[in-house]
Amino acid sequence: MYQKMAGGEFIGFSNATFLSEKSSADRNFAIGYYLKEQGVFPENSDLKETLDLYFQLCSVEANCDSASVISATIANGGVCPTTEEVCISPDAVRNTLSLI
Repeated sequence: MYQKMAGGEFIGFSNATFLSEKSSADRNFAIGYYLKEQGVFPENSDLKETLDLYFQLCSVEANCDSASVISATIANGGVCPTTEEVCISPDAVRNTLSLI
């Protein structure tokens, strides 16, 4: 998905970062368990699976070119400006923009 949003520009994954994030995750787990206790997560959510996804997302690598195209794709309503391909839904764009 990121490759598509980046219009074919570089997107990588740092396994070293992933393993480092995962091995030093005490604070993330503490925050996660607090949020779970407060009812923030949907019912039947798996906190370990959720944090694993978070660690994976922290490990995505991009350069300036790919990051700028991804940003432009989000700003363009989910349509990549370099390929004119619809990459993400309008709902996903709205949800992403509300977090930025």
